[in-house]
Amino acid sequence: MRQIVLSLLLVLGGAVAAHAQTEPAPAHPSADELSIRWGVETNRVDDGRRFRSSFTIANHGDEALGTTNWALYFNFARSIDPASVTAPVRITRVNGDFYKLTPDENFTPIEPGGQLRVAVEAPGSVIKRVDAPAGFYVVFTDAEGRPRPPAAVSDVTVEPFTRPAQTTRGPDDVWPTPTPATRYADNASLTNRPPGAEGRIVPTPDSIHRRPGTFALRADATIRYEEGLAAEARQLAEGLAAVLGRRPQTTTTDSAAAITLRRAAGTPPATDSASAEAYRLTVDPDTGITVTGATDTGVFYGVQSLEAWLPVEAYRAPSSPVDVPAARVVDAPRFGYRGLHLDVARNFQPVAAVKRLLDVMAFYKLNTFHFHLTDDEGWRLAVEGLPELTRVGGRRGHTLDEHEHLMPSYGSGPSPAPDASAGSGWYSRADYLEILRYAKERHITVLPEIDVPGHARAAIQAMEARARRLRAAGDSAAAHAYRLRDPADTSTYESVQGWDDNVMNVCRPSTYRFLSTVVDELRGLHATAGAPLPAVHVGGDEVPEGVWAGSPMCDDYIARTEGVDGAEDLFGHFLSRFQDTLATRDLTMAGWEEVGLEEADHQSTTTTPNESLVDEGVRPYVWSNIWGGGTEDRAYRLANAGYDVVMSQATNFYFDMAYSKHPGENGYYWAGFVDTNAPFAFVPFDLYKSADRTGMGQPIDPDTAFADQVRLADTARKNIRGLQGQLWGETLRSTDRMEYMAVPRLLSLAERAWARQPGWATLDDSEALRARRAEAWTAFANRLGHRELPRLSSRHPDWSYRLPPPGGTVAKGTLKANVALPGLSVRYTTDGTRPTAASPRYTGPVSVPEGATVRLRTFDTLGRGGRTVTVPTSP
Repeated sequence: MRQIVLSLLLVLGGAVAAHAQTEPAPAHPSADELSIRWGVETNRVDDGRRFRSSFTIANHGDEALGTTNWALYFNFARSIDPASVTAPVRITRVNGDFYKLTPDENFTPIEPGGQLRVAVEAPGSVIKRVDAPAGFYVVFTDAEGRPRPPAAVSDVTVEPFTRPAQTTRGPDDVWPTPTPATRYADNASLTNRPPGAEGRIVPTPDSIHRRPGTFALRADATIRYEEGLAAEARQLAEGLAAVLGRRPQTTTTDSAAAITLRRAAGTPPATDSASAEAYRLTVDPDTGITVTGATDTGVFYGVQSLEAWLPVEAYRAPSSPVDVPAARVVDAPRFGYRGLHLDVARNFQPVAAVKRLLDVMAFYKLNTFHFHLTDDEGWRLAVEGLPELTRVGGRRGHTLDEHEHLMPSYGSGPSPAPDASAGSGWYSRADYLEILRYAKERHITVLPEIDVPGHARAAIQAMEARARRLRAAGDSAAAHAYRLRDPADTSTYESVQGWDDNVMNVCRPSTYRFLSTVVDELRGLHATAGAPLPAVHVGGDEVPEGVWAGSPMCDDYIARTEGVDGAEDLFGHFLSRFQDTLATRDLTMAGWEEVGLEEADHQSTTTTPNESLVDEGVRPYVWSNIWGGGTEDRAYRLANAGYDVVMSQATNFYFDMAYSKHPGENGYYWAGFVDTNAPFAFVPFDLYKSADRTGMGQPIDPDTAFADQVRLADTARKNIRGLQGQLWGETLRSTDRMEYMAVPRLLSLAERAWARQPGWATLDDSEALRARRAEAWTAFANRLGHRELPRLSSRHPDWSYRLPPPGGTVAKGTLKANVALPGLSVRYTTDGTRPTAASPRYTGPVSVPEGATVRLRTFDTLGRGGRTVTVPTSP
């Protein structure tokens, strides 16, 4: 399900001198005196199946970097071939994405001012800065071989990607690398429309009836609410304070209030399963504003639409009165499940960042927060009685035995301190309760994920640390109570991310004791917060071949267990047992698509639904639909079999994928490139209509490409429960990065999950569909650029959403420019300097002098700029 992420560590270390006790400590350059430069040489090794990259270690100190007594570590997102190394060094992978490089017998010192170039090869390709090795640090040892504290190497340079051999993934890759000119051409059809020409609310309501006149909303306005709606009234008052300059009063008695919040069962439209979220918003020039919801949730969503209906200019400069256009809005969502997934296991996000994300989710009416709390690289939830889960499993740093914390991953570096990198951190019970309560106030259900039995390395290592502690204390029985591995297991396997020890042993009774303890902790926390916990997401994905085959515990278990004939039967057996554990606690099981498949299909493109779990309420989240990959119909096969399915398709909803192929655009690309248009273009009941080209850019004819794929049965439409976007965390090394990857794609997801099926999606002629879809996207893009992103800047001034780089051309001395979201400002310079918020704003063709260096940059309303673009000039 996730991209293939492996990693490179270089450890240049040596033997201790024979008589170290009498020799002086070796002299070394410091970490500050070392630099590393990495670059891609070519992606065309072995006909494009492999790439070659090189890194250069330079010594800027006064001492030589000798043949012994030092080691250099880092992470790299690929699997290094040890035989390909060109320098006199040895490279071995420690585990996962952690490598070490040591000098061999031919290694010579790197003298002051000298450098060493190391070239390596690996499968696949690398085309982006984000692919570069990261987290470099050096460990020196003294004359007796005792390691000194690790020190980060901060002078690291990634060479630019400029040649086709660096920016193309192989002979089949025809996806163009964006340039200012190609962006200009792509944006040419996105006409800049007047700010008031497009809809005012995202996601688009079911119906809006404009009426003459406006209602003057004044600073002394009062909000009247029915009993039980105090939270909704309070949040509306806080939201209006940003436009009125003061917080309106709230009351349950004032009949002359400007705004009224009330419930009314049967609020139209209320004819489907989503009716509990229905609302009606009425703005009357004489009597004021009324929000009527079928339930509290409906009232809440009506409040969000009221705030969206206000003039966007009001958010920029609070004033009174605010003229609210008269209208009647009647609305309900298309899908009852509208989710966003956040992975905090790979890289941690603090409580404040999670709450900010929940704010934006709520405003755009997403109602489920899928909280990916555990994985191989981190366990992020404190569990009472199991302190090692966070003390060991929640921290990453330099270690060779992982007794105190996990090894570095994803460039997290040498320090295990939570404030040192996003590799370390966890939520205390109080933190998790704070998040639950915050989500509940915003009518968002938190769905926690405890990823098992694979992706469990953090838990496994933590419980080994617990066992060591208790054995040392003489309590052998307690030491084994929660162990998750068979110490005699000789199974050989490798996960997609390169781990060889990341799968729980499902034959140990202690594994189920552990899982029951964690589930009970979650139940207790949700109960304390008064927050719903209808299900637990158990992951269930990417269990590699070969697990448990060499486990004596499993050999014994298989011999004793009816219906389990070999290691290949253990995964399904485990799911059934865990499902029973959840069922006895009135919980249902959610999981990635593997939980709904027969085990033989986990590593293949075939799809055989696991019939034994269809009637158990198990909910698969289907992600695998890479265009041309052969599993595009997996969601429909599972839905047709009777499973309730959440569509989480990688090609449209994996927000860890890069927005574009540009080398400077962060994110992975194994599923293709996911721009802001991709979620908008998704057709849930006929997803093949969403396909334009493969991940390599080859054009797709949806009329013929999917002729053999299964279609969704009409009777199974009810089994498509909703849509979900995924923020996988491998590259989310900061909150800014997380917010950049989330928005504006989150808004397109919200539109497709809430709004009724658009007319273009019903067309069978693919050419006509694409033309109508392009028209609809132009309107939506204008809405984002003119209204939604400026409003987001006002409501959350420090939110780091993505500003799309401009397109531009210079021909015959004239600059022409545009932007993918019309309404955002583009500023330019002609002297080669980087544009600022004070630079001239592009409003039409500009004459530029001969020999000028033209640079462009997109800005938001607060003056924050995006990536700078240099436009080539021509005669």
